[in-house]
Amino acid sequence: MAFSIDADIRTPGYGGRRAVVADADRVQREALAGHLSGRGFQVSQTANALEALAIIGAEAPVVALLPFDREGDEGDRAAALAAMLYPQTRILMTGRHMPNGPFPILPCPVDLTALDRWLDEVAA
Repeated sequence: MAFSIDADIRTPGYGGRRAVVADADRVQREALAGHLSGRGFQVSQTANALEALAIIGAEAPVVALLPFDREGDEGDRAAALAAMLYPQTRILMTGRHMPNGPFPILPCPVDLTALDRWLDEVAA
């Protein structure tokens, strides 16, 4: 499968306690961003997964929550590229479950308790 991408790719600096949330669903995105803010993260939001890739490159967040609908979609490609280009950022996918996928996936709407468990594991 071939695909192309138009994203601003940069060498990351150190972003501190930052997070990126990408989700086309504004309510879901804002709920996740608000929860992460409550946990002490400075959060950037976008509706577009490939735009999130540019944000990851510019801000070097500790975590990024990216949407997943199906294998090979925009969120899946952004996550794969982020993992290769910015290994300091931990990726969590939100959306449909994919068994044996390369990234953890939390189904939508995201259970915030499960998100907290994942954040605690990442920080450990």
